[in-house]
Amino acid sequence: MVEEHDKPILEHLTGIDYKSEEDNDNFTIVFHFSPNDYFENETLSVKFIMANENEAEKAEATEIKWKEGKNVTKKFVTKKQKNKKTGKTREIKKEVDADSFFNFFKSIDIENAGEDADEEEGV
Repeated sequence: MVEEHDKPILEHLTGIDYKSEEDNDNFTIVFHFSPNDYFENETLSVKFIMANENEAEKAEATEIKWKEGKNVTKKFVTKKQKNKKTGKTREIKKEVDADSFFNFFKSIDIENAGEDADEEEGV
């Protein structure tokens, strides 16, 4: 999904290429960008390693080289934290994931992604 904060970056999109491999179902999508204030990459790509014709087993993506303070896949949230001994409250800033089209460019192992989620839940 394209978020509002993604739109100024996508204005720099100049083209998209699709490359399939001849001997299997794997394919790569390459996004071409003009120079911009958000990241250094000229291209961003995602290669899908297919388990079969309709099911991806893994995605290998380009690491985005974000310019300082321009990473739209992260945001800072402010939380209040109370000291147990003194009772004083302080604010802390924490970096968390943000919704963004550019999360598409994250490498993932789809086969093991479900197992990791089960482990986090303590199953």
